[in-house]
Amino acid sequence: MSRGLHVDITRELAKGSFTMAHLVSITLGTVASPNVYYYTTSSIDIVESGNTYLANGFLLASDPVTESAGMTLGSLVLTVSAVDQTIVSDVLTNGYIHKSVIVKRAFLNSANQLISANSVFTIYDGKIDGMAIKDSATSVIQFSVANHWSFFQRTTGRRTTTESQSQFYADDEGFKYMSVSNQ
Repeated sequence: MSRGLHVDITRELAKGSFTMAHLVSITLGTVASPNVYYYTTSSIDIVESGNTYLANGFLLASDPVTESAGMTLGSLVLTVSAVDQTIVSDVLTNGYIHKSVIVKRAFLNSANQLISANSVFTIYDGKIDGMAIKDSATSVIQFSVANHWSFFQRTTGRRTTTESQSQFYADDEGFKYMSVSNQ
């Protein structure tokens, strides 16, 4: 099923001379100063929406993204290289829980260019809920990523404070006056 793909894409897909690549963005850092890492499985860098997804080989593996008609607790493990100490330092300094991960699928033509501006689709949008750094023959970081449905079950650690709320909703001041609302 084409799901309403643009005619340029369906035409290129029919030719059979296309390549698929995944574009992954991992947002770390802090709310005030986010650091976004852009990686691709392509053999060349891909520029999409003004962001350059690097084909530097740092995106090592990802669980396949599956689709379901029901509301499911979708999760995946994303493995990136820890050779560049920048991302390791970011994780250890600023944390990783509830940080955003977006996986997109891009369709490239035979010249390794995006088929059209509409040839990139978000296929997974989730938050990091676990992490492991493995140092052996290769140094990697494995992020456990879950979709938003998994966080409906988690209430441990949530507090009715502005600081706790701002971790999830930066501009929400709903708990600002919580201390005086019970009087």
